[in-house]
Amino acid sequence: MRSFFIKWIQRTKAQELRYLGILGFFLLTVNLLAVASFKVTPKVLLFVLIQAFICFFFAVFIRHLRLRGLEQEEKSKELAYLAYHDTLTGLPNRRLFEDRLNSVLLHAQRHDHLAAVVFLDMDRFKEVNDSLGHACGDRLIRLAAERLLGCLRGSDTVYRQGGDEFIILLESFTKPEDVRVVATRIQSVLEEPFILDGKPVAITASMGIALYPLDGTRPEHLLQRADEAMYEAKSQENSRFQFYASDIDVRVKSKAHMENELRAALEQERFELRYQPQYEIAGRKLIGMEVSLHWEKGSSQLRTVMDWRKAAEELGFMVPIGHWAIRTACKQMRTWQDAGHEPLRMTIAITASQFKSDYFTGEIADILQETGIDPGQIELDLTESITSSNVQEASKKLIMLKKLGVRITMDDLCTGLFARSGLEGMPFDSVKLDSTLIRDLVDDDENQLLAAAIVRMANRLGLNLIAKGVETEEQFEYLKFLQCTEVQGELFSQPLVPDQFMTLIVEK
Repeated sequence: MRSFFIKWIQRTKAQELRYLGILGFFLLTVNLLAVASFKVTPKVLLFVLIQAFICFFFAVFIRHLRLRGLEQEEKSKELAYLAYHDTLTGLPNRRLFEDRLNSVLLHAQRHDHLAAVVFLDMDRFKEVNDSLGHACGDRLIRLAAERLLGCLRGSDTVYRQGGDEFIILLESFTKPEDVRVVATRIQSVLEEPFILDGKPVAITASMGIALYPLDGTRPEHLLQRADEAMYEAKSQENSRFQFYASDIDVRVKSKAHMENELRAALEQERFELRYQPQYEIAGRKLIGMEVSLHWEKGSSQLRTVMDWRKAAEELGFMVPIGHWAIRTACKQMRTWQDAGHEPLRMTIAITASQFKSDYFTGEIADILQETGIDPGQIELDLTESITSSNVQEASKKLIMLKKLGVRITMDDLCTGLFARSGLEGMPFDSVKLDSTLIRDLVDDDENQLLAAAIVRMANRLGLNLIAKGVETEEQFEYLKFLQCTEVQGELFSQPLVPDQFMTLIVEK
């Protein structure tokens, strides 16, 4: 009976207007019937007034119940919010942060992802408090919290540990460099001046970063090591964030330096192209060149730490660098032809990121139109890995390129190329024997059998065959015996700068 009464109360609170409407209609009907059947007497009027009073009292009672319920609900929500959030900033408090930290580490463990704990301490905050007062200091904390939330993903967590210290939890990323991007973004947004009492106030922040599982697998270890890294960052005047692991910190800083140098090299066109001659085996006639990209003006110390080409690919620079290389090479060919020299075929290597770009085909068409080069003189050099990742998509793009009139060559060739479904129908014009196969060709029976098999398959498919990395006369003679058609390598020439290649053209 009690549970029935409680349910009735709840339904009444939720539908008070409906109940009042039904009750009012009922009373109105009764009164109309009474008026129609009897004369209006003081007794009838009194009876109607009593009903109206009862109706009014009932409405007030229901409204009171509803408001009381809403008030209790709001108080419950407020208490629940205060139990898990910081009162000044509205950010999660330690209790909620620890729950999320445990969940994020469990998720990272299950899915083999990385996670990061970032300790952040605002520099010179005490000066703001002392000079402008605690009210401005509190406002600065709130504004900083808003900016932090604005530059993080929805899945990340910011926790205010106290004072001017924050802890940031980053989940689900693949490499430490992703954390560097976030840390750099945080630096940027916090260094923009804050307006306090109409005055611009500039601050900076020092951050320490600990990675899961590289720096620890338990929450307390990650928090401790992020804290240690933060104090290390504070001790270094020019470092605003620091990874706990020294090797990761060196790698990330090197990559950041590499990014800056690559950007400057691209803007100032510090790259250069070199041209390696290609010859027909029969008669050793010069028929073309392979373009190679070089960067000699960057930091030599930096280049020894990492492969700049791999870094450029990861950082997204290879697409604009590759576009510059193709355009520059075609303009160079235009210059040689305008000088009256015989047109030669030019082979240009294409990276995976270039080929996957949605604008790649259009860019090639624009360059050909701009320079007026015969498309048949341009040969795009692709590796097998580029086209084998998605055969159907690669085939569609290759067909579009062939419609422009350019030639397609396949590099890093292995016998598995012809065995894969769909690759046989791709519109290749040439294939290349890799230099690793050529190096031991004369003395290695297995290499000889493999080279012979590739030559037969290339002939069966009607493809031109180029051997690169030819260093000795013995290799050259054996390739001639295998009926390979073209060669390039140190036996003939190293890659040449434009003036040197111009001299070679004149001599030949």
